[in-house]
Amino acid sequence: MATAGVLSHVMVGREREMHRLRTAIRKRESQLIWGHCDAGKTFLIQRVIAGLSEAERRKCIYWTGPATGRQLVSHFLRGLYAAGDPVVCRKVHADRAGEFTLDRWLNMQSLLRLRGILFSAAEHGDYRFFVDHLPSPTHKMAHLLKEIMYRCKTPVYLASRGYSQREIGYAWSSYWADEYRIQLEPLTETVARELLEMCISNFGLRSLDLAGFREEILQFSERLPGSIVKMCKLAADARYHYGDRVKLKLVHVDYLMQSNQLAMNQTSTFVP
Repeated sequence: MATAGVLSHVMVGREREMHRLRTAIRKRESQLIWGHCDAGKTFLIQRVIAGLSEAERRKCIYWTGPATGRQLVSHFLRGLYAAGDPVVCRKVHADRAGEFTLDRWLNMQSLLRLRGILFSAAEHGDYRFFVDHLPSPTHKMAHLLKEIMYRCKTPVYLASRGYSQREIGYAWSSYWADEYRIQLEPLTETVARELLEMCISNFGLRSLDLAGFREEILQFSERLPGSIVKMCKLAADARYHYGDRVKLKLVHVDYLMQSNQLAMNQTSTFVP
């Protein structure tokens, strides 16, 4: 839903999940946020972080996409430097580096040193790390996340399409019980229809012949919020119109193709 422009600030039917994640953030409890593609995991995280105070937001370091261990550690250190973490700033400034030379400084350090700085900063700070759209973590990546969680006592919030070892690799043992997992299920029919009507209005679909449109959208989307929004956005494109009717099956096929291409791009950019 965050990509839909006019609906970028709209979230319906996720009040319970938002409350759970907000509570976990304030209690510093690691959580796995999981659900099918387009269930709204990323949007949920973004909306909860956006609702925190400015001081709390600065303590939330967010990563999305594939990454090597070095890339993830470097990104976290950039976030900590931007937040003014005293440990990270002291190490960077001691080498006469700064904001504009930070990337070069990071590239010059060994991974062992970067990890040591990250662990020291996390252990003495009050941070929360968010990891989204990460391919199934390898043993080394899972070990890195576990060290942050258990050695540094710093929560890690991982977003995934499932919670089994097949879906989150070796990280599954860190989120082994329901109390460590927040599931985003399909919306109830009532809430899905509410979101659908908002999409129809915001994407200017009311001028079209919508006979059967609502039922088919709910069926094709399986009541997943991202699917509803993205298919309605496609349906507003004149390429999918035949007279004043929407060629919804074509919309659905193109939506699936776009989703599959995005997943392939995310996987293909991963370097173990």
